[in-house]
Amino acid sequence: MRVKLAPLALAVAAASASVSAIAEQVTQLDKVVVTATRSEASVSSISGTVQVIDADQVKEQSQPGQKLADILEKLVPGMGPSTQAVTDHTQTIRGRKVLVLIDGISQQDNRQVSRQMNTIRPENIERIEIVSGASAIYGGGAIGGIINVITKNAKNEGVNFATEAGIRVGNSKVSASTLNQSIEGRTGDFDYLLSATYESRGSFYDADRNIMSPDPAQNRRMDTDSKDALIKLGYDFDEQRRFEVSGQVFRDEMDSEYGPDYGELFSNIATQEILEPVKGLDLSTQPFTKRNSVGFTYTDDSFFGHRLSTQAYYREREARFFPFPNDFRRTLGVASPAVVFLNQSTSLAKVKGFKFDLSKDINNLSLSYGVDYKDDKGEQRGQRFDTTTALTTKGLVYKPTGDSYEYGPDVSTDTLGGFFQSSYMLNEAFTLNFGLRHERIEQDIADYNSVSETWFLPVVSQMAGTSLSSTPVAGVKKKYNETLFNTGVVFSLNDQNQLFANYTEGFEAPDAARILRNVASNESQLKLLANANPTLFENLKKIVNFTSVEDAQLDAIKTQSYEMGWRGQFENLNSNITLFYNSSDKTIAFDGNIVSLLDQKKKVYGLEAAAEYFVNDSISVGGVYSFTEGRSYYKDLGKWLDLEAQEVSPQKIVAYTTFAQDDYTVRLQATHFADYNKGRSYSSRTGTVTEQEIDGYTTVDLMASYELPVGTLKAGVSNLFNEKYQSVYSQWAAQAYKTAIVSSNSEGRAYSLSYRVEY
Repeated sequence: MRVKLAPLALAVAAASASVSAIAEQVTQLDKVVVTATRSEASVSSISGTVQVIDADQVKEQSQPGQKLADILEKLVPGMGPSTQAVTDHTQTIRGRKVLVLIDGISQQDNRQVSRQMNTIRPENIERIEIVSGASAIYGGGAIGGIINVITKNAKNEGVNFATEAGIRVGNSKVSASTLNQSIEGRTGDFDYLLSATYESRGSFYDADRNIMSPDPAQNRRMDTDSKDALIKLGYDFDEQRRFEVSGQVFRDEMDSEYGPDYGELFSNIATQEILEPVKGLDLSTQPFTKRNSVGFTYTDDSFFGHRLSTQAYYREREARFFPFPNDFRRTLGVASPAVVFLNQSTSLAKVKGFKFDLSKDINNLSLSYGVDYKDDKGEQRGQRFDTTTALTTKGLVYKPTGDSYEYGPDVSTDTLGGFFQSSYMLNEAFTLNFGLRHERIEQDIADYNSVSETWFLPVVSQMAGTSLSSTPVAGVKKKYNETLFNTGVVFSLNDQNQLFANYTEGFEAPDAARILRNVASNESQLKLLANANPTLFENLKKIVNFTSVEDAQLDAIKTQSYEMGWRGQFENLNSNITLFYNSSDKTIAFDGNIVSLLDQKKKVYGLEAAAEYFVNDSISVGGVYSFTEGRSYYKDLGKWLDLEAQEVSPQKIVAYTTFAQDDYTVRLQATHFADYNKGRSYSSRTGTVTEQEIDGYTTVDLMASYELPVGTLKAGVSNLFNEKYQSVYSQWAAQAYKTAIVSSNSEGRAYSLSYRVEY
């Protein structure tokens, strides 16, 4: 059954829309946040869109088998749809990438694997602070916004336990089960928190009760087990000084017996139809995500007349992908299986750094300033599997060849930045904000052997009847220096209503390893093919970029962001609305197998609206509405083309109603993404413009919680009307990779039940 919302209903939902997160934000205008300024500041003094989601709201939305991105899709107006996969690659805010922080520490690496929101457990979240729009206050990467996940601390004296267990059922089978155990306490000046979670996910089923297929491009979450352990230890020297150490170990590993249906001799590779997975997967190196982190924090509220916050941290993450069938037979126009490469890559990043922040209030002036440093070392390696074995088993049996090779260059990135942020209350009505950040980035790109030569040199050697040698690509050192500023004003109409406007700038160093992955040296002996077989060589240039690292486009992306809005509350209504516009002179393009940084303009604009109306003490209705649109200017065409849906979210509406009593709460909510058929992309290699169409969908969720004499029981039904649909990411991937093998229908109706007890 396909549920559609009539235009009038959508308009009503937009006019009266908000989730409880927005209600929380608006009704408590003076709630203190830290993310927007890196020091304590009230929401009412910030000249931008800041949202606070507390633990109760996360708890209400969370269900076994889901990840943080699924929750934020419902709660953050400008945020794009969840991928429903391991990756967060296409989930943007206001058409730009998002910087994810945990307790103020960046989780972003230069090699953007984009799995941050898959490694954060809802059980450990105290609150989430979200800043929409470009920001440089935490360094490069926040060109679309910041999501700062603040983890729980011990609150109560003595020893306190909490146990939570839950299951998820789809197609009459348990698809996920979760168990969380936490221990927290405080003894004198010492406090501690230990939280451990285990979640096992089995097969997920679509609305037709078919098993959802794995995604060999980015991985899906079915048939995976997650283990997460968080420990936080704190000591209060006195009321003003505190030291805290935290550590986390996260593991997410796949163990599946299902693989994509590649067909005999990979005959299904070019299919545009979604196929059921095939049982019999034999893969000893299944995908995983691992993250280890440790952090030290010291705060002093009376440090030479300032508030001091300093952090030192180290983290490492490792991510392995599913083997991907790089089948170049169609692209090269040859039938030989020698140009089919079964590649599996593993990406590793090790990051260490520190932050030093000072803040001070002087009458009506609030100041914060500081410095931070980050050292990021990344590498990615690939391994091949025997092509004949895979071709003759429909891609189910993977026999390693023992070959290991560089999958792009090793990149070391050092970032040093200093910032200054101020807020001045001119009078009771006007507050002015101004800030600066200067950042210096040094990127050391190592010499490397091109993956293109690793794959194609043996093929070309065989064609040429001679042995060709590899030509390493020479590395280079890149330096980026940028000074960014922000300014804004807040005008208080009264204690409940405010107007605000601001201008901010964001900055991002390029993902050099990914951009250079398909680069081969200009002196590569692959070019001998130009004389031996000109047609084949022209086809080869569609998948190999012959250049040098120095000549490759590796400039940083600077984003300018503007917004103006209103937030306020009336007797029974909380609401806000924001208009935004952002632009940059560069953009990332995904052209088949090649990712490029293009010297072309990109602009994104839109509107976000939210409201919540309290009918009485028990009933409220609301939702959010967001509209995002963007274009990029292609010089070769001499015109603007609309951005694809993986960059700008289709029009989104979330509408809900809640009924709450002292001991139970019921919430019914609908999430609607509209059709999007405006997306266009241009390939300079083929000279063609490709259209992209995204079918919209509407899902309805029902959630309820009940306070028992001992503990809390929570139940839910997701996709209540069993809507059959594909996520926006899944539809985009099928068109971008030119195969539905990477696609799948989304989960159909599923039931969840969980119980939590504190003792």
